[in-house]
Amino acid sequence: MGGEGMARSVTMEQVNPYIRVAMQSVLAAGVEIKRRIIYDYELIYVERGEFLFDYGEVEYFCREGQFILIRPGIPHRFHGIWRDVSQPHIHFDVVYEANSPKVSVSFKDFREFSEEEKQMIRADIFEGYPVVPFVTFSDKEKVLELFYEVVTEPQDLSGFPAKARVLEILDGMIRDNFPDCFTKRQERDFGISRQIKEYIDAGQGMADKLSDLEKQFSYSKYYLDRQFKKEYGVSLMAYRNEKRMQRAKELLPERRVSDVAEELGFSSIYAFSRAYKNYFGHAPSETKN
Repeated sequence: MGGEGMARSVTMEQVNPYIRVAMQSVLAAGVEIKRRIIYDYELIYVERGEFLFDYGEVEYFCREGQFILIRPGIPHRFHGIWRDVSQPHIHFDVVYEANSPKVSVSFKDFREFSEEEKQMIRADIFEGYPVVPFVTFSDKEKVLELFYEVVTEPQDLSGFPAKARVLEILDGMIRDNFPDCFTKRQERDFGISRQIKEYIDAGQGMADKLSDLEKQFSYSKYYLDRQFKKEYGVSLMAYRNEKRMQRAKELLPERRVSDVAEELGFSSIYAFSRAYKNYFGHAPSETKN
């Protein structure tokens, strides 16, 4: 689920928080926040009260003293609020992006998003870890001190002091809850490229466009192409085209040119003949002879 943002690779060197919102907040008894997806991360501290929280496909009971981390693109809702819940929270991007200042806090479900809004969903550096809302800290007192300094003290949220505090919170969060997340993310990045290469090498996807591979592998087409080129030094479509031409050369001695063109996904025999000649330097009919 999600747009290009959810599939973009994030490295440790790129971490540069953008703090979107930092505030005290109270959910009144009886209030319900309907199912939604947010673009960014939200770190909540349950200061007082208790409630039910649907996160992903599971319902959790949340109570005083817990930290809740909502990750980008994961559906969730707040309900079962029997008494007021004090829940100071911080919304932030892990990586500052050009559109970070323009992105708002979302209160909509994914199916309500426009295509433009889908592209605003940030990369989840914790993708691959269990989808649970709770995070813990070995030095909770220190994290609470930093957290409240960001939430309660008048300050420029884009300034260095606020960023430094959120960075320190992130450092503790990663060490205590998501160890090796950057290494694992990198492994997944290259893993998807290998999967696509094996898919193409097996003769699959000869007629696929980038948009088809996007649907097949559930990653943004731009991300897939970028990661493939990073690992293999050639664009995804260039590699697919090379394999397609090699497959055409294998098929032509036994098949009609028009049949080969159709099987390999060309719009016409003329488009196939042109591509074949550009690649091999001669027409498909000459391969048959």
